[in-house]
Amino acid sequence: MKTPFVYVGMAVLFAVVIVVYATSTNQLSDEIANISDKSVEITNPDLVVSFPVNLEFKRPEVLNKTRFAIVKFSHYEHQDVNCVKCHHTWDGNTQIKSCAASGCHDELEHKGEPHSYFKAFHTAQSDRSCRGCHKMLNKEGKTDLQITPCANNICHVKN
Repeated sequence: MKTPFVYVGMAVLFAVVIVVYATSTNQLSDEIANISDKSVEITNPDLVVSFPVNLEFKRPEVLNKTRFAIVKFSHYEHQDVNCVKCHHTWDGNTQIKSCAASGCHDELEHKGEPHSYFKAFHTAQSDRSCRGCHKMLNKEGKTDLQITPCANNICHVKN
């Protein structure tokens, strides 16, 4: 049987965890906005940026026919990159839209089109795309992440 001391201890521990989380979360939007010179203008000082730390890219339905593994992405591992580098249409105040949203990378069927969903992640000459940014970092010697072959690289990791 648990004593009241155990319950009080658990409650105190829980409160400490909540305070630590809340404190770090409130500072997060300022830290994200100040990651690089090209920062987002914060129009609401109470803005708290929420995002999934780790996510799996959900391909648009028409693109689900591929032999490559789904891409798993970590915002934590990319925290030194300003959000607007990838989310280039974000104004810093509204909710971030999907890459496949209307008017962005909404060409889903033709991979070679400049505004295709595929090109958003795979353009080798753009530091906004995953492939282009990692290619540039590899060339500069800042990382040695394997970006080719596509079938089992840092993006499409075989299970």
